[in-house]
Amino acid sequence: MEAHDPVFRLVILCTGNTCRSPLAAAAIREELGPDAKKVDLVSAGTAAADGQPASAGSREAAAGSGVDLSAHRSRRASADLVRGADLILVMEPEHARAAQSLGADPRRVHVLSEWPDPGEPALAVSDPFGGSKEAYEECWRRIRHHVRRIVPRVREELRARSA
Repeated sequence: MEAHDPVFRLVILCTGNTCRSPLAAAAIREELGPDAKKVDLVSAGTAAADGQPASAGSREAAAGSGVDLSAHRSRRASADLVRGADLILVMEPEHARAAQSLGADPRRVHVLSEWPDPGEPALAVSDPFGGSKEAYEECWRRIRHHVRRIVPRVREELRARSA
C-alpha cells in the first residue's frame, strides 16, 4: 500500500479460522467503531479449510456480547494475503512462523498477547476448539482484553495515514 493510502490492512491468523481469529476480527471491528471502515480487516487460518462457519462455541461466546459471527466463512492464509498486510496479529508463535514462511514481513507479525510491547504474554489466547463453553468464553474475554490494548495503536496508524 502507498504511504498516503488511508486504508490499513490488518490480517489476523489462527489455525483453523473458526475460533480465535474470527473472534479477534469481530472484537477489533467493534472496538474501532466508525474507524473500522478505514481498515481492511481479514482473518484466516494457517491450516484452514475454506468456507467453514465460525465454531458454535465462538458464535455463542460472541453472541453473549451482541456480536454476530454468522456471516463468517473460513479461509486459508496465503502469500498474497500476508504480503500485503500492514499488521499481522497471530495467536501463537507457530502462526507467526507460518506467516513468515508465506513471505510476511517479520517486523509486521506479532503475537496478539505480546503486542504492543510489553504486551501481556501471560494472558495467551489458547485454542478453545472442541472445548467447553467456559473455554470459549475465556478465549473471548482474553481477545477483547488484548484488542483494547491494540486498537489505540491501529488508530494512531490511521491518523498518520490520513495526515
